[in-house]
Amino acid sequence: MKKETGVAISMGIIFGLVFSFVVILNTQKNQTVTQKQQTQKKVVTGAGTGVAIEPLIVSAPTDGVVLDTNKVSLKGTTEKGSFLVVQTQTKDLTATAENGAFTIDVPLSLGENVIHISSYPKGTGGKVQEKELKVYYLTAN
Repeated sequence: MKKETGVAISMGIIFGLVFSFVVILNTQKNQTVTQKQQTQKKVVTGAGTGVAIEPLIVSAPTDGVVLDTNKVSLKGTTEKGSFLVVQTQTKDLTATAENGAFTIDVPLSLGENVIHISSYPKGTGGKVQEKELKVYYLTAN
């Protein structure tokens, strides 16, 4: 019985190590792919139109920024005439990017604020583009 128990424990340790190694490699690979996708400027085409659509780009604030004010100015660019929806835990805001650029003042609550931005292109043939940012509001006590 002792021999079988030792073999079972050894096999369990070996399989556990192999499994954790595979999980770590896949996680690192996924992070690398995500970072490459974020750094590349993508050109999105409308549904079947073949027309290039300006991607949704948020230039300010950066993801993960820590602020000491209770609001932030969201700035960026998207397709001309797009309808923008900004959702947070405290308030939902809407705007139109008439010339492609937009600036929206977003109120922040204390702690982590997840800001979800959706851009709906003018007309019915475009693809909805979405971004998500995490902004932290902390008081200076």
